[in-house]
Amino acid sequence: MSEAAQKRWFRPVTGADVERDGHRFSWMKPDGWRSGFRALVLEIEGAAGDRCVIGVGRIGPNTVHPTRDLVELEIDAAHRRRGHGTALLRELGTYSANPLSSKVELGSEREAFLRSLGAVTYLRVPLLRVDVAAERTVRWCAAVRAEVPHAEVRRWSELPREQVIDALTDCYAWQHASWSPTAPRDVLRREVGDEFWDGAIREHSWAVRRDGAITALADLYDDPVGPGREGALEAVDAAMPHARADVALALAALLDDLREQGVAHLDLDNHPTDPHTAPLLATLRADEVDPVDLVEIPNGLTARLRELP
Repeated sequence: MSEAAQKRWFRPVTGADVERDGHRFSWMKPDGWRSGFRALVLEIEGAAGDRCVIGVGRIGPNTVHPTRDLVELEIDAAHRRRGHGTALLRELGTYSANPLSSKVELGSEREAFLRSLGAVTYLRVPLLRVDVAAERTVRWCAAVRAEVPHAEVRRWSELPREQVIDALTDCYAWQHASWSPTAPRDVLRREVGDEFWDGAIREHSWAVRRDGAITALADLYDDPVGPGREGALEAVDAAMPHARADVALALAALLDDLREQGVAHLDLDNHPTDPHTAPLLATLRADEVDPVDLVEIPNGLTARLRELP
């Protein structure tokens, strides 16, 4: 009997599974390790007639973006391309009626697998790399400071924590509204605002303020460290008439600060849909690196419609 025709068994991941097979699967966790999440192992019959684990998967709600559920799966390399991944994904899908979402690197085996199951891109996100020390970058920053007077530029570490978290929450909500709607603001503030505050190097992240209100943010992440750094920026209210100027001012402050630290390049973790950051980075001639696709995998209604004869 071929492996593809063998009987498959699905069951919840246990602590014993993690202890025995965790080294084989990079994110293996026991079932229920997080509220609302399910984690399953896929078993087939081994050569000795026993059951052996060849795959692991998990599914659960996306607290911040509740219109899609998160899904991950991994099949042992020796057992791929035999229908096991498809079977595991379909089993995971029985725990949700929502479309499923994941992230893929372009050209990867993972992308090919999910595309074969009908995955579609809902946003392509490249990192945009800026040469911090380039002479033109220095001139760009100086030009911004000359063009955008009458605004206050401060480090996050100099501002009230609650004010920065409120601004982060407002920014995140409108940035995602058109392509990945968010949870209510109280949930978003708890899940996103606190996380971004905790994950930033606050003494080297920047805010622009007008009349005491934050209008733009430049967030320097705490990882990676060294000559290459990563961050993000945008306006707090994209519709304000001075929004683009204030985003430019926040970016100039961040770039000047990083250059003084000897940083070689900055990768901006922004979306091509951002109305101010994307055009500004084009004027800096930022290079696209390591693009990934955010993909939706049919499930529930979309799966049933796709499978119509």
